[in-house]
Amino acid sequence: MVSHTPLQQFKEAKQIARDHGMYVVEKSGVYMVFRKTPAQNVFLGKRSSASGLRQFVAKCASFH
Repeated sequence: MVSHTPLQQFKEAKQIARDHGMYVVEKSGVYMVFRKTPAQNVFLGKRSSASGLRQFVAKCASFH
């Protein structure tokens, strides 16, 4: 299994999010995930690590 750096995990999470109608905002070391909807953007959750963010975005994408 290949070990990915936090930067690689962050970029991968952003790509997965973009592919599934979501986006990631980084603020003060916390990553927040939002889903784009016609009415308004919906907050899905937040994570403090890049690896946790990647797992969370992948899970949200599977429910899309």
